[in-house]
Amino acid sequence: MRSLIPEYLRYIFSKATRVTHQGIDSCQGSGRAPPRNAREFIRARTAVVAVEFAMIGAPFLLMVLEIFQSALFVYSSAMLDQAAQAAARKIMTGSVQNGSLTAAQFRTNLLCPQLPATMPCGNVIVNIRTFSEAAYPGGFYSFVNAAQTAILMPPLDNNQTAFCPGGSGQYVYLQIIYAMPLIGAVWLPAVTATFNGKTVKLVSAAAAFKNEPYQSSYTPPAGC
Repeated sequence: MRSLIPEYLRYIFSKATRVTHQGIDSCQGSGRAPPRNAREFIRARTAVVAVEFAMIGAPFLLMVLEIFQSALFVYSSAMLDQAAQAAARKIMTGSVQNGSLTAAQFRTNLLCPQLPATMPCGNVIVNIRTFSEAAYPGGFYSFVNAAQTAILMPPLDNNQTAFCPGGSGQYVYLQIIYAMPLIGAVWLPAVTATFNGKTVKLVSAAAAFKNEPYQSSYTPPAGC
């Protein structure tokens, strides 16, 4: 079988000669001296690569950062929804009421242990309210905007939110917000918020349910 190596070497040499001639012509037209040897030619090509990377490197890294941040948002949403369902079950069965848990105890002892370590409890806001069956604008409609296109957000301060887990047979609305820190402020300002002086993305989870019948001497906290 005839070896193809000589033909391949001739092809490579012809391509290199063509590129070299083009480089000489361009250098003569610009007044610059052409590369005198292979080392100078490689250095010239390296400079071109550096310029090209400088042009596309920043957008590429920004895209990678955005993909990673979006994935983190999806992960946080799933974990928060899972924790909300577990916490809602504790309220529904009367465990929270019978345990006389305060808002802080509910958040730190019951809810936050359901979340991964990457979601600090200090960034979790809990809002629990009771409501009755009623037509618009009462009942559940009090938790949505006037156009009924979005759920109203509670204050981003646990000292200003409600903690009303409700008694036996009452309807309860549980709303949990997680202020997710941004890796880089690359999201549009319209979809971000400010929490403790930092730009964050709000991740939310909610559950509306009716408490099961349970025996308890539960007394609603003040304001419920």
